Amino acid sequence: TVLVRSQIQGQITKIAFNEGQTVHAGDLLAQIDPRPYQAQVDQVTATRDRDQAQLANAQANLGRYTQLGEKGWATPQLVETQTAQVAQLQSAIKADEALIEAANVQLGYTRLTSSIDGVTGVRQVDVGNIIHPTDPNGLVVVTQIEPISVIFSLPETDLPKIQQQMAKGPLTVLAYSQDDTIELDQGKLNLVDNEILQTTGTIRLKAEFPN
Repeated sequence: TVLVRSQIQGQITKIAFNEGQTVHAGDLLAQIDPRPYQAQVDQVTATRDRDQAQLANAQANLGRYTQLGEKGWATPQLVETQTAQVAQLQSAIKADEALIEAANVQLGYTRLTSSIDGVTGVRQVDVGNIIHPTDPNGLVVVTQIEPISVIFSLPETDLPKIQQQMAKGPLTVLAYSQDDTIELDQGKLNLVDNEILQTTGTIRLKAEFPN
């Protein structure tokens, strides 16, 4: 099971699933109002563009001052100052790019998607509500049912035989109805627990079924 939570705060503007619906990994479940986060992206992008324009101008000036310096018409200090300004603007642009990336990550969080294939449960938030990362119930729980895991117990006296067979290859596990008359599915043994339950003299095992 996966509890779908929001990593940011915002108002839900769209619910894109029905309760009990089968969803796939990456499917949109809900949309948070992206406008505040898009505005942040636009702001830091504009800052980056401004710094790039200033860098282009500073590089052009550096080229002119370097040529003048070679002819003795500009002091070394002027060239060094302009070189430092170019380096400063280059660093500023790197910082701007990092801010743009961070802002885009926040913008991406406005799309709440399923991380697994499964079935949705009860929706915990309606359109118009403000969702928070700290909300204990999140948006919805998605439960994977294909495949499914089954945990069962066997007497500890069966353990040596199971281990011998596992050494030869994967073991098939059969699931039957409660009255042992209908075979429901065939799976494979994934795990033998590392502890024997002393109170019952049993060992727990875990198998996976296509379901």
